[in-house]
Amino acid sequence: MRKLILYLSLLALISLLGCEDLLDENPKTFISSVNFYKSVSDFEAALKGLYVPVRNMALSSVQLEVIASYSDRPEQAGEPLEIWRNNLSTNTPGGDWTNPYSLINNANLILEGLNKVHLDAVIENKIEAEAKLLRAFAYFSLVQQFGDIPLRDRPVRSITEIQCPKSSQSDVYDLILSDLNFAESNLPEVGPDVARVNKFVAKALLARVYLTTAGFPLHRTENYALAKTKALEVINSGKYALVSDYGDVFHKTRTYTSESIWEAFWQVPFTINNLHLRSAPTGSSSATLLPTNAFEASFPVGDRRKEWGIRNGYINAKGHTIVARTYFNKHINPQFFEDELTAGAAEQAYEYNTPIIRLAEMYLIAAEAENEMNGPENAYQYINIIRERARINKSDPTHVPDLSGLSKEQFRSAVLMEREWELYMEGHAWFDMKRTQTFDKIQSARGSDLAVPIGPYNNTFLIPLSELLNNKIEQNPLYISGAK
Repeated sequence: MRKLILYLSLLALISLLGCEDLLDENPKTFISSVNFYKSVSDFEAALKGLYVPVRNMALSSVQLEVIASYSDRPEQAGEPLEIWRNNLSTNTPGGDWTNPYSLINNANLILEGLNKVHLDAVIENKIEAEAKLLRAFAYFSLVQQFGDIPLRDRPVRSITEIQCPKSSQSDVYDLILSDLNFAESNLPEVGPDVARVNKFVAKALLARVYLTTAGFPLHRTENYALAKTKALEVINSGKYALVSDYGDVFHKTRTYTSESIWEAFWQVPFTINNLHLRSAPTGSSSATLLPTNAFEASFPVGDRRKEWGIRNGYINAKGHTIVARTYFNKHINPQFFEDELTAGAAEQAYEYNTPIIRLAEMYLIAAEAENEMNGPENAYQYINIIRERARINKSDPTHVPDLSGLSKEQFRSAVLMEREWELYMEGHAWFDMKRTQTFDKIQSARGSDLAVPIGPYNNTFLIPLSELLNNKIEQNPLYISGAK
């Protein structure tokens, strides 16, 4: 019974945070009930609360990069990720499961609440659209990581409702696409504040989901055309533009660049982005997100993404040049470090945004989808604009040269590599390997470091033990068959 209460509490509205604005310095907690929703302001407070688990989900997707082929793991034995140890215990991370389901339950409460009040139709549709987009985002995270999952489209309030069987990935994706299409039709082009979703976030997510469903395991190849269409709608909207310098995309606090489509915001001390600690090259951090030598060497000549993004030293807060182990620069602030041996408490005070979707991804989706449909002839234009931005010297033809003359298969490999160079440490690597069935890259990079050789069980993670105890569903079977 205590487990049941704990599980319900994770899904309940206690987890919601309400505030006047997502950027307020003093967010306030509130507890919702069936009778909570009486006015637009009540729904607004609840909608803002949905972004709390979004931040945690953004962190989790980046932290999955520890099992990418380009990320070095000096202490993989200490990580409870199943790809390293392939066992289930009470220490198996549950946040990748509970955070999305918390969001889903809270979104379902909002949607249920809309049926009990009478609001202006346009306002009601906007509220429904925002809740459905965020619910779709949560289900997209779950289905990619866990495969078949319980599909809950109503609030969980009883023991009976907790007992929910798994639904097929096809059914889950159908709900995701239905939610996103509704959001696209009913969200405004500009959200009520910069941190919240809008119509173009819906389009961008549709592009990502269509590309994913065109690959493994659904193989809905007709969705390549839809992925390209939605990506181009974002590109051609005039709302976004690539930032001229790759480094300027990152290291921002509660503001967007022209390239930003959706980002997770943080504000110390209320929310802390621990990607800084996971990437830090020195000090008291527990760095687990470090580049491999092979990945560093894989970049084209003259690539700004390597020059800016992969470092082996920094200038500390005292102005001293510190030589450090090689590290990814995307998610750290070197000024926090006091010297090469210790780092102060300021390490924790990290609040750079975490990118969720940016324009460069839309170009790469368009390139990949066009190639899969028609070959590379008309796909070069989309990938080469990304490569052009990456050149350190724009007038030097040897710096990240344009692609040309490739076969369809060669372009497929090239665009996946371009995604690694452009989007590393942004939470795409694991999901790209799954949809393209290229997990063998991990085997090549890791070899004997892996507890179990790469196999079909790598398509899903283990379901947390707490869920197995509370909801009588089966553990992912391929992990059981693959366990040592």
